[in-house]
Amino acid sequence: MEWKEYGIQDKEIIDEYLKGKFNISDYNFTNQYLWSIGEESKYKIENNVLIVKGVFAEEEYYYMPVPKDKTDDNLKALVEVIREIIQDGHRIILVPEEWKEILEKDFILEERRESFDYIYNSKDLGTLKGRKYTKKKNKINNFTKTYNYTYERISEDNINEVIEFQKNWCLERECDTIPILKNENLGIMNLLNHYTEMDYIGAMIKIENKVIAYSLGEILNDDYGVIHIEKGLNEYTGSYQLINHLFAQNEFSNCKYINREDDFGDEGLREAKESYHPAFLLKKYEIVGLK
Repeated sequence: MEWKEYGIQDKEIIDEYLKGKFNISDYNFTNQYLWSIGEESKYKIENNVLIVKGVFAEEEYYYMPVPKDKTDDNLKALVEVIREIIQDGHRIILVPEEWKEILEKDFILEERRESFDYIYNSKDLGTLKGRKYTKKKNKINNFTKTYNYTYERISEDNINEVIEFQKNWCLERECDTIPILKNENLGIMNLLNHYTEMDYIGAMIKIENKVIAYSLGEILNDDYGVIHIEKGLNEYTGSYQLINHLFAQNEFSNCKYINREDDFGDEGLREAKESYHPAFLLKKYEIVGLK
């Protein structure tokens, strides 16, 4: 199979390899489709192994190749694919811990702290009970006293309001001058434009019929949900805290855990994610050599 660019029509085949099989945030069609435009992602399938590559900061990288299932033949094919990629001098990143245990007999792996996913108890985010969440609750209380707001699920009827919000959010922050925000915005617009064809769910907060925050996420499996995107207007103090709280409460109450993805090594983002007191982190690794 030749390398193929990601398109919405590829969801079914990608789902065969990823859907419901991972707790980390990177291995699902939504996330990979999100970054596929900005990072020029391509995929191919060889011997029942899904191989995905992209480009960031002008450097080609690979996701961990994923076998369709863990048969002996597929695992042997996986090892050969990884060996070829490493021998060609390319990076293989975002390897989940459960796969590290399978691969470390053949390869050298190193932790990558900036890629660890933050995992929260869903109940904690949905209730914010306890003194450790006092600051969050105070911001939410001040917001609800100040504004008359509504919480709405995103649907085909109101998706255009979110698209307009995202356009303005990015213009104000000059996303085109910041590579990571530019790539993210390209992907968000792609997701929003295909809302009805995707598995993710979304919701927004509105004041006087104006969107001031929204979030996008999905159910990964029986235990985990994931938040892909969360945006708000800083001038509405408490908007981020409220959309975080209401989205968890209304859309993920049946999940045990909520994955809020990694911090990308950004200190401000790390501080913000740690302030919600994660239950634990999901480690990820990079394959750096052969044994």
